[in-house]
Amino acid sequence: MRNYIVRIAIGAALALGLTLPMGIATQADKDWSAPCRQRLEDAKAKLDHDSARHGPDSPQVNRDRDRLERARQWCRDHHADWDHDRFDVGIYLRK
Repeated sequence: MRNYIVRIAIGAALALGLTLPMGIATQADKDWSAPCRQRLEDAKAKLDHDSARHGPDSPQVNRDRDRLERARQWCRDHHADWDHDRFDVGIYLRK
């Protein structure tokens, strides 16, 4: 009878030890799409403003293109996707 109780206790401990890690919820990565979109929108608005004011080949616009590229890199680093048809065309890319 004693061996039977010991076997049940060991079996229960083993079953608990094997199933407990499975019950812990895994944490998903944070969704960085909203901050990414905001960074890109801010950089795009600044570039559009300076382009209208100083011309598309001005030093200010070149600086703003660099800022937009840094925003894209931030999004890549955080594995956030963005609307490439909106931010990766025309004046927004370096020549």
